[in-house]
Amino acid sequence: MFYFRKRLPTGPSNSAPNKFICLSLRTHLPLDAVKRAARLLSVYEKKEIEFVDAVTKKNLSPEMTKAVLMEAMRSELSEMIAEESQASPRSDADIDQRVAALETENRQLRRAARNKQWGDMQTILQKASALISVELPDPLPNDLGQRANTLKRRLNDVKIAVDEGDDVRTACRDLLTDNAIEGFDAFVQAPVSLAQAKAKTDELYPTTSMKRVTAGAYRLLEEFLGNVPISTITKDRQKEFLGWASRLPRTQGRGHGRNRHGQAGKTVTKAEEISKADAEDLLVLEEVRAIADVSDAEKKAMLADRLVPRVTLDTLRKHRDAMNRMLKSAEDLGANVPVAISYRDMERHIKSLAPEDALYVRATKPKIRMSWTKERISMLLSSPIYSGCASEHRRWQRGKLIIRDADYWVPLIVLTIGSRIAEILLLKRSDVRFRDGHYVLAIASGADNTGKTEDAKRLVPIPQMLIDLGFIKWFQALEQDHGVLLFPEAAGRSKSGEVSSAYGKHLRRIFDHIGIGDFDEDFYALRKTFSSMLKRENVDDGQRQAIAGHRHGSIINVHYTANHINDLKHAVDKADFKLNIGRKRQYGFPVILSCDLAQGSTLDIEVILGDDNEAETITVRDPRLADPLFDCSKIGKLSGEGLKQLVAKLREVTDLRPLKLPKNPLKQAAFEHFQALA
Repeated sequence: MFYFRKRLPTGPSNSAPNKFICLSLRTHLPLDAVKRAARLLSVYEKKEIEFVDAVTKKNLSPEMTKAVLMEAMRSELSEMIAEESQASPRSDADIDQRVAALETENRQLRRAARNKQWGDMQTILQKASALISVELPDPLPNDLGQRANTLKRRLNDVKIAVDEGDDVRTACRDLLTDNAIEGFDAFVQAPVSLAQAKAKTDELYPTTSMKRVTAGAYRLLEEFLGNVPISTITKDRQKEFLGWASRLPRTQGRGHGRNRHGQAGKTVTKAEEISKADAEDLLVLEEVRAIADVSDAEKKAMLADRLVPRVTLDTLRKHRDAMNRMLKSAEDLGANVPVAISYRDMERHIKSLAPEDALYVRATKPKIRMSWTKERISMLLSSPIYSGCASEHRRWQRGKLIIRDADYWVPLIVLTIGSRIAEILLLKRSDVRFRDGHYVLAIASGADNTGKTEDAKRLVPIPQMLIDLGFIKWFQALEQDHGVLLFPEAAGRSKSGEVSSAYGKHLRRIFDHIGIGDFDEDFYALRKTFSSMLKRENVDDGQRQAIAGHRHGSIINVHYTANHINDLKHAVDKADFKLNIGRKRQYGFPVILSCDLAQGSTLDIEVILGDDNEAETITVRDPRLADPLFDCSKIGKLSGEGLKQLVAKLREVTDLRPLKLPKNPLKQAAFEHFQALA
């Protein structure tokens, strides 16, 4: 495999060791590697110039200019207060000498201002800018230099007044008034830092989930801005931060840290992750751009599939909300904080960052949970988990073992009652109950498990399918040393208490091996699958909400009458998975013999777009067959009867079979539009 290696640019004063970017050229062929490296180098060098220009300009916004000057003034006044409280009596000669020195300095400052020389301002400004993590432009712009010069002279005047007998508060009154500062004591206090604001936010929002969201946003803010005074996170800096955060890969933070052997892994900064993703996207973009005889619409669809997915707008909104909570928490600590940027302004700013490139795509890969297809449900229920696996750690390999533990029961329970994953993982043995002639699960029943909403606390009848598979007898046969939880091995996978995430990752690995792993139709989507099945069976909304634990259900979930329990039992059993349950000689419990849910295999729909975003080519494939069932190109050239006949032929092939549509929404829309043409 050949690689592209390029040294990253550094500033002239940067003494840090050289850093390189290294990318796979994704080929073993020397000639292909040379071509790809040449294309990548030409584009990279152009972007490198833009990057260096952006770094060297370092323009300060008016808000940050004011923040630097205010920090300089605060720092100087704080030192005056400290000196005033500790000063011992001085002689008139010492005071006269100091006043004379300050007056001489002011004359020199006026002379420097006339000549636009701001070198003497560097010390006071650099000290202030370091405190708020702002990099000063070099050289200083005239506006900043002039304002700093004026401020320094006025601060010297305050020092002269103090030396001649005034107290600091009185001497600086005009200076504070001119800068719209109310309250001397509050102003000179050390500003509330980002870390202090985060600690206060954790105090005000103490739940585990809220602390996790706050910590995520804080880590990003701390890396991008530093532990700055919270008052300096102005609207412009918020825009810069969110624009930077929008470039984060969707999987940021998951590819490093502690490895599986428990050794300390390499720490990778978010900036490094962004740079790596940007470089990979650059290589993909130039590869796709070079493809001939393909429309721009199709190229954009290809890019959407191949580019590194970045964080979604929903994730950015969460970061914005967490930042807003930290700002408001800092206000409780006495800080004068800016207002958080609005969603609309944030989204406008993200859009404004898009380059002027006809092929630009911001890939985000948002998760759109879809109901499982009948074929995928059938594949799950016919998999080695339920028909016989090789071992406890090889659930996807065919074998003679059926292990009835969490990996066996949890997917079945979620599939048959549509519950939240965490609700099932946290079920206690005492939550299996018998009421009004039916076995039920008391979900979110304990005082320590209140559920996601107040309606989450509910009783759900155990479906007949689980009873037929021996769930009740399995439960009754559990040993006393099994523990309090019904599935302790599943809950034990998490060290942080977030049980659903750790177990979901474990089950996803098994599903991937089985061949049913899917980004959108994931384990959590089984909940939606069950609700969709009940809706198709005309189960009313109140009963579906009561079973699922949704808010505003029309049934009071805990206090059911016998009739309500009977109705809910009838409702959950309407989800028919077409199972043939029976016994095999080698097992002492009922097993799934077959699943007849899927009446035909799913057809794969492939679409190539034309320049007008309509389908140029449509191909329909049965994964079991070598040749496509339907294949037509140059659709845009067809019209009239020829087009209608083609649509009719497509419908003959697809009407009675489940379809796997393209993930790209433009391709889905093009396929559905084509079907509507006749």
